[in-house]
Amino acid sequence: MNAPAAKHVGAKLLGEVEESSLEELLDSLRVNIIGGAASNIRPEIPVPALANIATRYHKATQSSPPPVLSVSGRYLPLLYHLISTLIADPHNYTVVIVDAESRFDVTRLISSPISSDPASHQPSGSNSSNYPAKVPDLRHVHIYRPARGQEEVRAAVAAADQWMLYGNHGSRAREWWGTVVIGGGSGAGGGMSVKGDVNAGWKGWLRVEREEVSGFPAGVSVEEALHDRGKRQEVVDAAGWVAMSRVGGYVWKDV
Repeated sequence: MNAPAAKHVGAKLLGEVEESSLEELLDSLRVNIIGGAASNIRPEIPVPALANIATRYHKATQSSPPPVLSVSGRYLPLLYHLISTLIADPHNYTVVIVDAESRFDVTRLISSPISSDPASHQPSGSNSSNYPAKVPDLRHVHIYRPARGQEEVRAAVAAADQWMLYGNHGSRAREWWGTVVIGGGSGAGGGMSVKGDVNAGWKGWLRVEREEVSGFPAGVSVEEALHDRGKRQEVVDAAGWVAMSRVGGYVWKDV
């Protein structure tokens, strides 16, 4: 945020302090700083191709105030890919996850399972360019697991906002990128009723699926298919993921 914009937001918030409750002030702060419509500022996605899709979608739909991403389908691999990038060098953000589905596995943010290093007795793991986070980065992912239900999720998001802004947590030296809401429930229009900076659930404009692998060519015999089964399995295992939207798609590997 540039200096004039920061002064404008600060003046606006200070003018509202005397006549606003703490909850209203937090809502205003989130709208203006974390990415709402009033200042038209949204968290930046440090994956250029994915950021380009989000920008084109929001321009096409003129949705306001939208989440940065609204993801459906097999969305967890995309969340791991994005959040690992956010918390790792050179970005070094901190991220809040409000997971009403209790499915988010923080250890998946690194490219290999966490193992114990006998020499140091500290967890270690090798990293790929797609999952660049290291074990120490994981402490900057703050996870809330509320019960299912819109009110419970909404309360968790509000509690996370207050904790990140005012709490004595270990991520104060890092910039807070935003909040990812998993399983926030559906509103009247079928969309997410509890909005984070990224929403993931049964309905979203960016749908994640496995990258399609072509089948056996026409006319191949059973014997040929069985002979090539091993090679084909290698191709299937190496397939990546694709996030598709009405304005384009994004493909990546999770290894």
